[in-house]
Amino acid sequence: MSDVRYPLSGITVIDLSHVYNGPYATFLMAMAGAEVIKVEPFLGEHLRSRGDMGGAALPFAMLNSNKKPVTLNLKSEKGRDLLKELVVRADILVENFAPGVMDRLGLGADELQKINPRLIYGSSSGYGKDGPYRDYPAMDLVMQAMCGVIDSTGFPGEPPVKSGAALCDFMAGIHLYAAIMTALYERSTTGKGRTVEVTMQDATYASL
Repeated sequence: MSDVRYPLSGITVIDLSHVYNGPYATFLMAMAGAEVIKVEPFLGEHLRSRGDMGGAALPFAMLNSNKKPVTLNLKSEKGRDLLKELVVRADILVENFAPGVMDRLGLGADELQKINPRLIYGSSSGYGKDGPYRDYPAMDLVMQAMCGVIDSTGFPGEPPVKSGAALCDFMAGIHLYAAIMTALYERSTTGKGRTVEVTMQDATYASL
């Protein structure tokens, strides 16, 4: 058994995120030594069964390596109670649901930080939790169009072309990781957690 201590050894992360954005942030935490508990619905998060990937292919396997998977039904009272039990002992929670989902479940940042004031609550969405685009869809391709990425690729005189990589998802993921690590450092001096939010649009803008 290795006795190597990594930068995030001793840190517990609850990962409710899915697809690329949030899972990339929590993957970086897992690689840095954090104990990451990957919470999925009973049939697994939908990246496992996307039709164009043939099941749990490389993207899912890569982004969720070094994590401990569990299943919870957050639409049931029992599932929500079990999540709250995990939150009591956690340092970080990460989610990238559509704005309002966690609040409707009674699991928003305010509620969970009442249970654990030291909790760092990390959230990511396409456009943020307020503003005129709040409820717009935020798949990577849509975000590339909204951010202007596809207008900077392709060929002169031809229509815009999608970037080959899902860069809006991964831009948001690395910014989310940085925001959470900044909040974790702050907690080391204040003893209190913080809510941090990263939007895919804001994270991608700087790259243009």
